[in-house]
Amino acid sequence: MHVGERLGALLVAAGVRRVFGVPGGQTTPLYHGIAGQDGAITHTLMRDERSAAFAADAYARMSGRVGVCDATVGPGASNLVSGLLEAYTSSIPVLAIIADIPRHWETRRRFGSASQGFEQRSFLEPCVKYYGRVELPENLDGVLATALRIATSGRPGPVVLEIPDDVFSAQAPGPLPVARLSAAYPQSRTSPDPASVDAAVELLRNSRKPLLLAGGGALGAGACDEVQRLAERLGAPVATTLNGKGVLSEHHPLAVGPAGSFGVPLVNDLLAEADCVVFVGTKAAQGATLNWTLPPPGTPIVHLDLDATEIGRNFPQSLGLECDAKLGARALADALPERGRGGWDLERVRRLSEQWWRGAEDDGLDEDGAVKPQAVMRALDAVMGQDDVLVTDASLSSGWGAAYWRTRRSGRTFLAPRGLAGLGWGLPAAIGSALALRDAGEDARVYCVAGDGGWAYSQSELETLARLRLPVVATVLNNSVLGWTRHSAAHRYPDTEPISQDFTDVDFAAAAVAMGTLAHRCTTPDQFTEAATKAAAGQADGPVVLEVISSKTESPVIKPGGRQAVTAY
Repeated sequence: MHVGERLGALLVAAGVRRVFGVPGGQTTPLYHGIAGQDGAITHTLMRDERSAAFAADAYARMSGRVGVCDATVGPGASNLVSGLLEAYTSSIPVLAIIADIPRHWETRRRFGSASQGFEQRSFLEPCVKYYGRVELPENLDGVLATALRIATSGRPGPVVLEIPDDVFSAQAPGPLPVARLSAAYPQSRTSPDPASVDAAVELLRNSRKPLLLAGGGALGAGACDEVQRLAERLGAPVATTLNGKGVLSEHHPLAVGPAGSFGVPLVNDLLAEADCVVFVGTKAAQGATLNWTLPPPGTPIVHLDLDATEIGRNFPQSLGLECDAKLGARALADALPERGRGGWDLERVRRLSEQWWRGAEDDGLDEDGAVKPQAVMRALDAVMGQDDVLVTDASLSSGWGAAYWRTRRSGRTFLAPRGLAGLGWGLPAAIGSALALRDAGEDARVYCVAGDGGWAYSQSELETLARLRLPVVATVLNNSVLGWTRHSAAHRYPDTEPISQDFTDVDFAAAAVAMGTLAHRCTTPDQFTEAATKAAAGQADGPVVLEVISSKTESPVIKPGGRQAVTAY
């Protein structure tokens, strides 16, 4: 048994069922090892290592297990950067298995004297929680166990397992007992300090208008029921960050939707009005807080987070509970006394929330006759099933999905790349999500929404989508422009026509057909609704691409000081 075969067996023992990657000569032992596991683990061939990391990230979010990707030495490893950084900043456990040049070529590493060699450790190490190198075959078990433990413990994140070419193909010592490994997360949970719970309860007892802001940490901890119970105990509205969207079904009476620059205006109003805010599993970053202006300065804050370094970083007045989000929310709910009606007019909040989700009654076209993305999102909201998943690309697509599409149940049914927010994440993430659902035996579709700028980054993965016949419905909002940056340039320099923002008209539907998927090009809201309805009804065997000629001018972005805090609730 060589090291690649041993690694395949260890991955199976840890509960890994799928690896995403692009092969190289130096990683051949890994592929041979996976092939020898009699179907217990599957390798998914991607078209680009970036896509492999993106797919592994989404697979981890959907499955509750470490997402695994692989890349060969040199350019393969360097292509992982965007994916590893997204996972790192979004706290998603990903294991990247990479090859390296043979150990005895170390003096030939610089400037590629040894083919494809470069200082890849110093290049990748800042992007991950842990970088493990297997210098000897007998070290494999221990380094892998360490990598998985670090990826899934505390604040989750990506790790690297680097194996030199000569070690990868060397004989593994044996027979050895299989190490105790697990790819599930979280590996352990931390309860909050009782004294901190008492102090938080005292703050909340004295508040009339408390509000919860839940983030991706609450979803990762599986804290949906606990957040709901805490909110109901307080009579408090529940807002979310983008990565926390779905902690509560957005049809729940207390759920008001996402906050911040890609949020619902009403939610920002409520954050400005609240007299105590509970952060649950969120770093309270720039986007969710409108450049850290919401909640306003001086608002009492209770912050539940498993990473103590986040508590007070952006809101120094925070009372911190260093804990797992599930256990922290449960402790607060258990300790809170019964309380009467608070200061919120919850019926009014609910009515205004419903008005937002219903949307304006217009023809769905802008002044130039192009389709508004709002109409696209509301059409998808109408046809998608309760368990279907929406995956958005970065930039404006994330905002359209967050603020114009409603989750129907609690749990992870919305995914967006809000850690690093790099374009091209959407389609590979949809593939990873669909395979996570397939591996779990769940019958649900994945819907992907991307702008034409982001779509072009990863369009090659349409071949992967078609090859695997995945039930993915991908919508391309094609306005032939980099919308966000063009809007920003026009705002900052209104006297100058922006340059290098506009593309020619590309027929993405025709390209999708050429790559093996069914596709439709839609120029009106009615055409899109009809095509989306047919796709949702399963009239196509396999993936579908819906291209929409969309507005160049519409934007979901809310800027600090805009559309907020106008009425009391």
